[in-house]
Amino acid sequence: MHARTEGDAVTTRPVTDRQLEILTNVARGRTNRQIGEALGISEKTVRNHLRAISHKLSASDRTHAVVLAIGNGWIAIPIESEGNQANPGAPVPREVRAPA
Repeated sequence: MHARTEGDAVTTRPVTDRQLEILTNVARGRTNRQIGEALGISEKTVRNHLRAISHKLSASDRTHAVVLAIGNGWIAIPIESEGNQANPGAPVPREVRAPA
């Protein structure tokens, strides 16, 4: 587990920093292939990370894992999708932190 300090409280999260990176990308609507390309890993490695994340969090699927991560404040909530192929000038998403 990974501990982080927030004020005087110490919270733990069962996922690694890399797995948190994967979850953040999933929350942004990216496919396994897009995540792999962005992080310089194979699509299969992304799938393996997602399996491990689901197991650690007892999540039924990737969406459930993201919901749990947001609910626990481990990742920020993406307000808008990151751009649109049809509209490349779409605004960059604003992020809001989940309540602690």
